Amino acid sequence: MVEIEIDGKKVEVQEGSMVMDAANRLGTYIPHFCYHKKLSIAANCRMCLVDVEKAPKPLPACATPVTAGMIVRTGSDKAIKAQKGVMEFLLINHPLDCPICDQGGECQLQDLAVGYGGSTSRYEEEKRLVEPKNVGPLISMKEMNRCIHCTRCVRFGQEVAGVMELGMLGRGEHSEITTFVGKTVDSELSGNMIDLCPVGALTSKPFRYSARTWELSRRKSVSPHDSVGANLTVQVKNGRVMRVLPLENDDVNECWISDKDRFSYEALGSEERLTKPMLKQDGKWQEVDWQTALEYVAHGLRNIRHEHGADSIAALGTPYSTLEELNLLQKLVRGVGSDNVDFRLRQSDFALDGQVKPWLGMSINEFAELDRVFVIGSFLRKDHPLLTARLRQSAKNGAKVSVLHATDDDLLLPLASKIVAAPSAWLAALAEVAVA
Repeated sequence: MVEIEIDGKKVEVQEGSMVMDAANRLGTYIPHFCYHKKLSIAANCRMCLVDVEKAPKPLPACATPVTAGMIVRTGSDKAIKAQKGVMEFLLINHPLDCPICDQGGECQLQDLAVGYGGSTSRYEEEKRLVEPKNVGPLISMKEMNRCIHCTRCVRFGQEVAGVMELGMLGRGEHSEITTFVGKTVDSELSGNMIDLCPVGALTSKPFRYSARTWELSRRKSVSPHDSVGANLTVQVKNGRVMRVLPLENDDVNECWISDKDRFSYEALGSEERLTKPMLKQDGKWQEVDWQTALEYVAHGLRNIRHEHGADSIAALGTPYSTLEELNLLQKLVRGVGSDNVDFRLRQSDFALDGQVKPWLGMSINEFAELDRVFVIGSFLRKDHPLLTARLRQSAKNGAKVSVLHATDDDLLLPLASKIVAAPSAWLAALAEVAVA
């Protein structure tokens, strides 16, 4: 451990840590754009310049390793002057889009410009212009003039999503973030780039221009789309879900969520969604009131029970239903006199009948620390994108991942071994593995 002093407060941090880590541990805020605790260090925004004693000029806190006895000042005249100088450079090409920008109200650049920006601009030359890009149906890159080249989106693709879908072209003020020629952003975690962007360069296409952040009320929730249970913040306006964002929980989803968690809310307000009961008469669906529909169903169930007995009635509840809905369903079925209630829609073999519990047998954090992992028959990237991201980090750190699957999926992580076989041959393949 190394002891350093930041603004008169002493703190001990691990050797090899950066000044930013020490400041975070103390609760001291240092302004930054390119730094993110889950991504590698780039040190290209220079907003986190701090005054380090005996250093001839301010140093970036995110890329300066701590040394024993180091004295750092984050609010000295030297540090503030450097940070204000950087902010002036960042604002040179940034357009005055705040009134129409989707990021307004939750923009890091807006917040820091209040503290470190000048009241007037000394820049009178022409601002640069960056052409808008189409990268698919989820992420909007129509206002890339706003980009400040923090490269968070580029690093996220390479390090967390496992595929480099965005990169930087050009040099100096001619630099621009772009996709490979003719390509779109298709990663199952791509929506996290929207959260990572500290300005309004990358915005959500489905949410675009539909609400302001201060108009939204927030509800905590849990993802229904996989068994990980990612923590979510659901943002609502006038009783309608407008946006879904990650709720940070290092034990489950860290600060990421998958695209199906982020964008599936659109189905809630879809015009194709059934919102009124309907009965089929003469081969056509007709809308009716709830009383008529419920009486029709009750009459039908009563006839079935009278003619075939209560055991001929069964109910299947979708696993996406809430506990309250499932409880009401079993009450209804048992009220009719039947005990046939189940929710295992995809299960084909019921021989074990509850002896094998459908869970990892460990926490997600413990799973991420395993040395060896054997994955059998899972479309990992589609079924469990957040677990796959954890596995990707483990593999980078030396964990050996082996796969037995029916298709040769690209998991975007290094594999120690791989068997591709038809599901009917899995038992024989597993027997060979056991023997080996």
